[in-house]
Amino acid sequence: MNDLKGVLRLTTTMFLFVGFFGLPGYAEETQEQQVERLIRELQDSDSDIRSIAAVTLGEIGPEAKDAIPALIQLLQDQDAEGFARANAALALGQIGERTEDAMSVLIQALRDQDKYVRRDAAGALEEIGSPRAIKAAKDRYRMVVTLGWIGSEDEIPALIQALQNEDAQVRVSAAGVLGQIGSGAVDAMPALIQVLRDQNPEVRQYAAGALGHIAAVDAVPALMQALKDQNPKVRNNAAWALEQIGTPEALKAVEEYQSRQ
Repeated sequence: MNDLKGVLRLTTTMFLFVGFFGLPGYAEETQEQQVERLIRELQDSDSDIRSIAAVTLGEIGPEAKDAIPALIQLLQDQDAEGFARANAALALGQIGERTEDAMSVLIQALRDQDKYVRRDAAGALEEIGSPRAIKAAKDRYRMVVTLGWIGSEDEIPALIQALQNEDAQVRVSAAGVLGQIGSGAVDAMPALIQVLRDQNPEVRQYAAGALGHIAAVDAVPALMQALKDQNPKVRNNAAWALEQIGTPEALKAVEEYQSRQ
Protein backbone atom coordinates (compact mmCIF):
# COMPACT_ATOMS: atom_id res chain seq x y z
CA MET A 1 0.00 0.00 0.00
CA ASN A 2 2.82 2.43 0.84
CA ASP A 3 4.53 1.66 -2.48
CA LEU A 4 1.26 2.29 -4.35
CA LYS A 5 0.86 5.57 -2.52
CA GLY A 6 4.39 6.53 -3.55
CA VAL A 7 3.72 5.70 -7.20
CA LEU A 8 0.52 7.74 -7.20
CA ARG A 9 2.30 10.63 -5.51
CA LEU A 10 5.12 10.47 -8.08
CA THR A 11 2.59 10.48 -10.93
CA THR A 12 0.94 13.57 -9.46
CA THR A 13 4.33 15.22 -9.09
CA MET A 14 5.23 14.59 -12.72
CA PHE A 15 1.96 16.11 -13.93
CA LEU A 16 2.64 19.15 -11.77
CA PHE A 17 6.17 19.28 -13.15
CA VAL A 18 4.92 19.38 -16.75
CA GLY A 19 2.41 22.13 -15.97
CA PHE A 20 4.73 24.05 -13.72
CA PHE A 21 7.09 25.21 -16.46
CA GLY A 22 4.28 26.07 -18.80
CA LEU A 23 3.29 28.96 -16.55
CA PRO A 24 3.94 32.51 -17.79
CA GLY A 25 7.17 34.06 -16.58
CA TYR A 26 9.20 30.93 -15.93
CA ALA A 27 10.45 30.63 -19.49
CA GLU A 28 12.00 34.13 -19.28
CA GLU A 29 14.06 33.35 -16.17
CA THR A 30 17.81 33.19 -16.38
CA GLN A 31 19.35 30.03 -15.00
CA GLU A 32 20.61 31.93 -11.98
CA GLN A 33 17.10 33.23 -11.28
CA GLN A 34 15.66 29.78 -11.76
CA VAL A 35 18.09 28.26 -9.26
CA GLU A 36 17.28 30.99 -6.73
CA ARG A 37 13.55 30.34 -7.11
CA LEU A 38 13.98 26.59 -6.87
CA ILE A 39 16.00 26.99 -3.68
CA ARG A 40 13.09 28.90 -2.17
CA GLU A 41 10.66 26.21 -3.34
CA LEU A 42 12.66 23.56 -1.51
CA GLN A 43 11.23 25.20 1.62
CA ASP A 44 7.62 25.07 0.37
CA SER A 45 5.00 23.48 2.63
CA ASP A 46 3.78 21.35 -0.30
CA SER A 47 5.87 18.20 -0.66
CA ASP A 48 5.06 18.00 -4.38
CA ILE A 49 6.55 21.45 -4.96
CA ARG A 50 9.63 20.58 -2.91
CA SER A 51 10.06 17.36 -4.87
CA ILE A 52 9.68 19.14 -8.23
CA ALA A 53 12.26 21.71 -7.17
CA ALA A 54 14.74 18.97 -6.21
CA VAL A 55 14.21 17.11 -9.49
CA THR A 56 14.69 20.31 -11.50
CA LEU A 57 17.85 21.27 -9.66
CA GLY A 58 19.21 17.82 -10.40
CA GLU A 59 18.44 18.30 -14.07
CA ILE A 60 20.33 21.61 -14.04
CA GLY A 61 23.32 19.75 -12.64
CA PRO A 62 26.62 21.36 -11.58
CA GLU A 63 25.31 24.86 -12.32
CA ALA A 64 22.90 24.41 -9.40
CA LYS A 65 25.64 24.02 -6.80
CA ASP A 66 24.29 26.99 -4.81
CA ALA A 67 21.31 24.78 -3.95
CA ILE A 68 23.42 22.19 -2.12
CA PRO A 69 22.75 23.55 1.41
CA ALA A 70 18.99 23.64 0.80
CA LEU A 71 19.03 20.12 -0.71
CA ILE A 72 20.96 18.87 2.31
CA GLN A 73 18.37 20.46 4.58
CA LEU A 74 15.54 18.73 2.70
CA LEU A 75 17.31 15.37 2.77
CA GLN A 76 17.73 15.69 6.54
CA ASP A 77 14.13 16.80 7.15
CA GLN A 78 12.52 13.72 8.70
CA ASP A 79 9.12 15.42 8.53
CA ALA A 80 9.29 15.62 4.72
CA GLU A 81 7.78 12.96 2.48
CA GLY A 82 10.20 10.17 1.57
CA PHE A 83 9.89 10.78 -2.16
CA ALA A 84 10.91 14.44 -1.75
CA ARG A 85 13.93 13.49 0.35
CA ALA A 86 14.92 10.78 -2.14
CA ASN A 87 14.80 13.34 -4.95
CA ALA A 88 17.01 15.65 -2.88
CA ALA A 89 19.56 12.83 -2.62
CA LEU A 90 19.44 12.24 -6.36
CA ALA A 91 19.88 15.95 -7.05
CA LEU A 92 23.00 16.07 -4.89
CA GLY A 93 24.43 13.26 -6.98
CA GLN A 94 23.55 14.96 -10.26
CA ILE A 95 25.08 18.24 -9.12
CA GLY A 96 28.16 16.22 -8.28
CA GLU A 97 29.96 18.57 -5.91
CA ARG A 98 32.25 16.67 -3.53
CA THR A 99 31.57 18.95 -0.58
CA GLU A 100 32.22 17.55 2.88
CA ASP A 101 28.69 18.40 4.03
CA ALA A 102 27.00 16.71 1.05
CA MET A 103 29.14 13.61 1.37
CA SER A 104 28.49 13.27 5.09
CA VAL A 105 24.73 13.69 4.74
CA LEU A 106 24.51 11.19 1.86
CA ILE A 107 26.52 8.64 3.81
CA GLN A 108 24.23 9.21 6.79
CA ALA A 109 21.20 8.71 4.51
CA LEU A 110 22.38 5.17 3.73
CA ARG A 111 20.82 4.20 7.08
CA ASP A 112 17.56 6.09 6.57
CA GLN A 113 14.32 4.34 7.48
CA ASP A 114 12.96 4.95 3.96
CA LYS A 115 14.29 2.37 1.50
CA TYR A 116 14.05 4.79 -1.45
CA VAL A 117 16.09 7.39 0.37
CA ARG A 118 18.72 4.71 1.09
CA ARG A 119 18.72 3.58 -2.52
CA ASP A 120 18.98 7.07 -4.00
CA ALA A 121 21.64 8.14 -1.50
CA ALA A 122 23.75 5.15 -2.57
CA GLY A 123 23.18 6.07 -6.23
CA ALA A 124 24.17 9.67 -5.56
CA LEU A 125 27.40 8.62 -3.84
CA GLU A 126 28.29 6.42 -6.79
CA GLU A 127 27.52 9.25 -9.21
CA ILE A 128 29.70 11.71 -7.31
CA GLY A 129 32.42 9.13 -7.73
CA SER A 130 35.05 10.20 -5.21
CA PRO A 131 36.98 7.40 -3.51
CA ARG A 132 35.15 8.12 -0.27
CA ALA A 133 31.77 8.03 -2.06
CA ILE A 134 32.47 4.75 -3.80
CA LYS A 135 33.66 3.17 -0.55
CA ALA A 136 30.54 4.37 1.25
CA ALA A 137 28.26 2.87 -1.39
CA LYS A 138 30.18 -0.42 -1.35
CA ASP A 139 30.07 -0.49 2.44
CA ARG A 140 26.30 -0.13 2.51
CA TYR A 141 25.66 -3.78 3.26
CA ARG A 142 28.46 -3.95 5.81
CA MET A 143 26.90 -1.05 7.69
CA VAL A 144 23.37 -2.41 7.61
CA VAL A 145 24.50 -5.68 9.12
CA THR A 146 26.35 -3.92 11.92
CA LEU A 147 23.56 -1.55 12.83
CA GLY A 148 20.50 -3.47 11.66
CA TRP A 149 19.35 -0.83 9.18
CA ILE A 150 18.01 -3.35 6.67
CA GLY A 151 15.90 -6.38 7.41
CA SER A 152 13.21 -6.25 4.79
CA GLU A 153 12.33 -8.81 2.15
CA ASP A 154 12.26 -5.90 -0.31
CA GLU A 155 16.06 -5.92 -0.16
CA ILE A 156 16.52 -9.58 -1.17
CA PRO A 157 17.26 -9.08 -4.91
CA ALA A 158 19.92 -6.48 -4.08
CA LEU A 159 21.38 -8.73 -1.39
CA ILE A 160 21.57 -11.69 -3.77
CA GLN A 161 23.44 -9.48 -6.21
CA ALA A 162 25.72 -8.32 -3.40
CA LEU A 163 26.75 -11.93 -2.78
CA GLN A 164 28.69 -11.63 -6.06
CA ASN A 165 30.38 -8.34 -5.14
CA GLU A 166 34.15 -8.24 -5.56
CA ASP A 167 34.51 -6.92 -2.00
CA ALA A 168 34.50 -9.88 0.41
CA GLN A 169 33.12 -7.75 3.25
CA VAL A 170 30.12 -6.82 1.13
CA ARG A 171 29.51 -10.53 0.48
CA VAL A 172 29.82 -11.24 4.21
CA SER A 173 27.36 -8.48 5.02
CA ALA A 174 24.85 -9.59 2.40
CA ALA A 175 24.89 -13.15 3.76
CA GLY A 176 24.47 -11.80 7.29
CA VAL A 177 21.43 -9.72 6.38
CA LEU A 178 19.84 -12.65 4.52
CA GLY A 179 20.28 -14.66 7.70
CA GLN A 180 18.53 -11.92 9.68
CA ILE A 181 15.60 -12.01 7.26
CA GLY A 182 15.40 -15.77 7.79
CA SER A 183 12.70 -17.87 6.12
CA GLY A 184 11.59 -14.88 4.05
CA ALA A 185 14.89 -15.05 2.17
CA VAL A 186 14.34 -18.53 0.72
CA ASP A 187 14.84 -17.16 -2.80
CA ALA A 188 18.46 -16.47 -1.88
CA MET A 189 19.16 -20.13 -1.09
CA PRO A 190 20.84 -21.02 -4.45
CA ALA A 191 23.13 -18.00 -4.23
CA LEU A 192 24.04 -18.80 -0.61
CA ILE A 193 24.82 -22.42 -1.53
CA GLN A 194 27.09 -21.12 -4.27
CA VAL A 195 29.06 -18.89 -1.90
CA LEU A 196 29.59 -21.83 0.47
CA ARG A 197 32.51 -22.39 -1.93
CA ASP A 198 33.73 -18.78 -1.70
CA GLN A 199 37.49 -18.30 -1.38
CA ASN A 200 36.96 -16.17 1.73
CA PRO A 201 36.26 -18.29 4.85
CA GLU A 202 34.23 -15.54 6.53
CA VAL A 203 31.88 -15.46 3.54
CA ARG A 204 31.47 -19.25 3.77
CA GLN A 205 30.86 -18.98 7.51
CA TYR A 206 28.08 -16.40 7.16
CA ALA A 207 26.53 -18.21 4.21
CA ALA A 208 26.28 -21.41 6.26
CA GLY A 209 24.69 -19.50 9.13
CA ALA A 210 22.20 -17.84 6.80
CA LEU A 211 21.13 -21.19 5.37
CA GLY A 212 20.44 -22.35 8.91
CA HIS A 213 18.30 -19.29 9.65
CA ILE A 214 16.41 -19.86 6.41
CA ALA A 215 16.07 -23.57 7.30
CA ALA A 216 16.84 -24.44 3.71
CA VAL A 217 16.23 -28.19 3.34
CA ASP A 218 17.63 -28.23 -0.18
CA ALA A 219 20.94 -26.94 1.21
CA VAL A 220 21.58 -30.06 3.31
CA PRO A 221 24.00 -31.73 0.83
CA ALA A 222 26.07 -28.54 0.48
CA LEU A 223 26.12 -28.01 4.25
CA MET A 224 27.21 -31.61 4.78
CA GLN A 225 30.09 -30.94 2.43
CA ALA A 226 30.89 -27.77 4.42
CA LEU A 227 31.41 -29.97 7.50
CA LYS A 228 34.72 -30.88 5.84
CA ASP A 229 35.78 -27.25 5.37
CA GLN A 230 39.34 -26.39 6.44
CA ASN A 231 38.03 -23.50 8.56
CA PRO A 232 36.57 -24.52 11.96
CA LYS A 233 34.13 -21.59 12.04
CA VAL A 234 32.68 -22.68 8.70
CA ARG A 235 32.36 -26.26 9.95
CA ASN A 236 30.68 -25.16 13.19
CA ASN A 237 28.21 -22.93 11.37
CA ALA A 238 27.42 -25.71 8.93
CA ALA A 239 26.75 -28.09 11.85
CA TRP A 240 24.53 -25.48 13.51
CA ALA A 241 22.64 -24.91 10.26
CA LEU A 242 22.04 -28.63 9.80
CA GLU A 243 20.66 -28.81 13.35
CA GLN A 244 18.26 -25.96 12.55
CA ILE A 245 17.07 -27.72 9.41
CA GLY A 246 16.54 -30.85 11.48
CA THR A 247 15.90 -33.52 8.86
CA PRO A 248 17.05 -37.05 9.79
CA GLU A 249 19.83 -36.85 7.22
CA ALA A 250 21.01 -33.49 8.55
CA LEU A 251 20.96 -34.59 12.19
CA LYS A 252 22.84 -37.79 11.40
CA ALA A 253 25.54 -35.77 9.62
CA VAL A 254 25.89 -33.49 12.67
CA GLU A 255 26.13 -36.47 15.03
CA GLU A 256 28.89 -38.00 12.93
CA TYR A 257 30.68 -34.67 12.72
CA GLN A 258 30.56 -34.16 16.49
CA SER A 259 31.84 -37.67 17.11
CA ARG A 260 34.96 -36.82 15.14
CA GLN A 261 35.74 -33.72 17.20
